[in-house]
Amino acid sequence: MNELPQAEGIKKTSRVAIVTVLLTLFALPIIAYLFFLNGEHHFKTLPIVTQEVKEINDFTVISGTPTQLKDSVTLVTFLGDQPYDRLGYVSNLNEKIYKKFHQFDNFQMISIVNENGAGDVQTIIDQMQETTDLKDWHFLTASDQQIKDFFSSFKTNFTLNKDGSSNLVFIIDKDRNLRGRLEDEKTADGIVYGYDTETAAGLNQRMVDDMRVFLAEYRFAFKKNRDQKIQEDE
Repeated sequence: MNELPQAEGIKKTSRVAIVTVLLTLFALPIIAYLFFLNGEHHFKTLPIVTQEVKEINDFTVISGTPTQLKDSVTLVTFLGDQPYDRLGYVSNLNEKIYKKFHQFDNFQMISIVNENGAGDVQTIIDQMQETTDLKDWHFLTASDQQIKDFFSSFKTNFTLNKDGSSNLVFIIDKDRNLRGRLEDEKTADGIVYGYDTETAAGLNQRMVDDMRVFLAEYRFAFKKNRDQKIQEDE
């Protein structure tokens, strides 16, 4: 009959292993804290491509409430003098961008219509409001020259279409700065001034990501200011 193997004694954990485990348990939280702390100083933001675009105080409200760019997160579109012809562009923007982000504090959409196209606006509103809460969407009008001057203040490499419209939607921050991209590999000069509303896919691939970065910047700033105020009040 074969003898059973002798039971081995319980192996002692080496002192080095114990120290290593303890250091790891204490060090990992500290490393993680330092990583996120450092991230505060390198927080990703959506670049400014043009500073201080013109204000819209002289524009006339067709639908919505009187508004301005200062202190608001604003998306601007130009619908020209035949806005109903651009209903498809507006619908793409509504479905992919406005519905996703309009509940953010101080968010607004502004669509600018030439004076000759003001009559079409109510038809657009009647169709959209069946499925969309338009309380943060303002339709404004102004003279052709006022609209051209406003668009020119964006300092883009684009011009308005002959009817005063544009395929692009523009992001403007609370300080009236135009936001976009400065190192985009899909554009000739690397700069993205605005986002093409012609297709929903185009908005979904590019603008949705940029809007998340843009709004996260304000959420981070709000949290940082709130935490600082709490510390000051303690």
